[in-house]
Amino acid sequence: MRFCLTGRAVAVVIALGPLLPGCTEPYVLELSRVDPQEAAERSLQGAVLGAALGASLGAIVAINPGAGALIGTEIGAPVGAAIGYATTPPLPDYKPIAVPASAVIPGFYDRWPPGNHPPPLGSGVPPPPPS
Repeated sequence: MRFCLTGRAVAVVIALGPLLPGCTEPYVLELSRVDPQEAAERSLQGAVLGAALGASLGAIVAINPGAGALIGTEIGAPVGAAIGYATTPPLPDYKPIAVPASAVIPGFYDRWPPGNHPPPLGSGVPPPPPS
């Protein structure tokens, strides 16, 4: 099966090509913040795993196992490093939470007497019965 464009189809593509980007909203790429040390560690781990996987697959598939392992290592290491960097989890972005001045759990402190003082001395647990 051949894919053939006629002269009119080529002219339509050339004429409408500059108008196509205006049909969609602009896409803004937002990069998340990552810890540089963790990104470097994950890139290194990905490069090592990618090189090992590339070398093993290259040695299995190629006619010459040495050349296949060499080519697989050269291809697998950068791909593994890129995957390791891309899978680094982003830093958490938490908003501060205001601490309330009163009790958060309603009714939890209702049995305590008002004020900040320790419980009375006789309120301890009684000793176990003699056995």
